[in-house]
Amino acid sequence: MLLGDIVEMWHRDAAGVFLENWDMVGILKELKKKINVHWVAGNHDYHLLKLKNRAPHYRYPFEFKETLELVDGDTTYRFMHGYEFEYGSETRFIKPILEILCHVMSDSEGVQKDEMWAYLARKMSDLQYSIITERGEKGNLKITTGSIEDRPEVRLKNRIEGIERLAYAEAKEKQGQILVFGHTHHAFICHGERLVNTGSWVNEGDPYNTYVVLQGGKPRLFVYGGEEISERKSMG
Repeated sequence: MLLGDIVEMWHRDAAGVFLENWDMVGILKELKKKINVHWVAGNHDYHLLKLKNRAPHYRYPFEFKETLELVDGDTTYRFMHGYEFEYGSETRFIKPILEILCHVMSDSEGVQKDEMWAYLARKMSDLQYSIITERGEKGNLKITTGSIEDRPEVRLKNRIEGIERLAYAEAKEKQGQILVFGHTHHAFICHGERLVNTGSWVNEGDPYNTYVVLQGGKPRLFVYGGEEISERKSMG
């Protein structure tokens, strides 16, 4: 299960990003010969949902989903990328913007110098600032202005706890389900083991290169090439 943002479609053209990551794509295609591979789209590779819908006859090797539920015995696993918990009730307004951002790319001088990107980044930042203000969180426009271009550990530094609380509230509403998400790059399993964050495979979190094994209704969190993480996070 791939939980989104596997490729960076905000900062690169769609053809280029897959050419640059062709080795990874090849590994996933070989893996698919042995097991089922599901790909849940994130905010940075959201356009994958459109690719499949526009050209189903191309027979893409992976199945792209926005959310996915898989049943194992008496347990249902629900998979989401998790950007939904960052934007909350504003998610429905964010989704069209995610699609636009995946179209606005620059290969020559980088997205920071692309006029359309600059316009969208400014508008997106204004919207995000409005959301923060509405929620009564502390912040100022100067900090928020560049947030769309920041790495997750910078942009979400003071918001991870709130995102996790929203995810936990959603998990509590779904009896018999285990909710698995990503997005924040912050790996954990909560007490009660009904909410899991898979972490990240970029060296921005501590730990990183983490993955989750789901079997028999019990999630287990590992560091690749290392030990199992047995601690459980209290959600208060």
